[in-house]
Amino acid sequence: MIKNIFITALFLCGAQAYAAPAPKPFTAYYTVSVGNIAAGEIRRSLSVTEQGQFMYESETKSSGLAALFVKDHIIERSVWRYKNQAPQPLHFQYRKTGGKKERKYTLSFDWTQGVVKDESGADPWQARLDKGAQDRLLYQLTLMYDLQSGRTELAYPLVDGHKLRNYRFQKVAEETLETPLGPLKTVKLSRILESDEKTVTLWCAPSLDYLPVRIEQNEKDGDRFSATLRAVEGLPVK
Repeated sequence: MIKNIFITALFLCGAQAYAAPAPKPFTAYYTVSVGNIAAGEIRRSLSVTEQGQFMYESETKSSGLAALFVKDHIIERSVWRYKNQAPQPLHFQYRKTGGKKERKYTLSFDWTQGVVKDESGADPWQARLDKGAQDRLLYQLTLMYDLQSGRTELAYPLVDGHKLRNYRFQKVAEETLETPLGPLKTVKLSRILESDEKTVTLWCAPSLDYLPVRIEQNEKDGDRFSATLRAVEGLPVK
């Protein structure tokens, strides 16, 4: 398995003192590569539900020769609302099929009681919610909005399955990348990790509302995994 097509975990808040930008529905398409070999595809889309809430969805699947050996198909959905000028998750669904080990779960965020619950399986689970907590998909949108708003503290308490994590990023440079959309100016971010087993780097384009145009994970053993934006709808280059 190609790290469960690793990138789904990467695309894996402090006080909200900044004006929040209005969400813009969009769809982004990425090519996933192992080294220099294309191995999968990711589609990310933001839409508005009939109930007036927002839904961020991700679909990851193998492609090309990799599809002959890796059958993983991963769908993630985050339903959320704006609260206190920040995205607040309400429901999160995860489903992985096609591989050797299938998995699915649903998280419900009860902000009145301050707990997150998973009652979708035979092993119910719940935990206390930290202020500003995000699910494993929504934090990626929140990162975009925080960059648009000029935030410098990019820290996110995260509910990842039945685990609670903290993701932190720091700005390390400004670079121009050659992409399928042409050259794009980007802000380069590094995820702050306690271990040196890997590095995680994101390049986010201000002209695309800070949408990540490249995400790269380098393992200590030399393996490199990446996702590169190949097309986007709804976010014209400024």
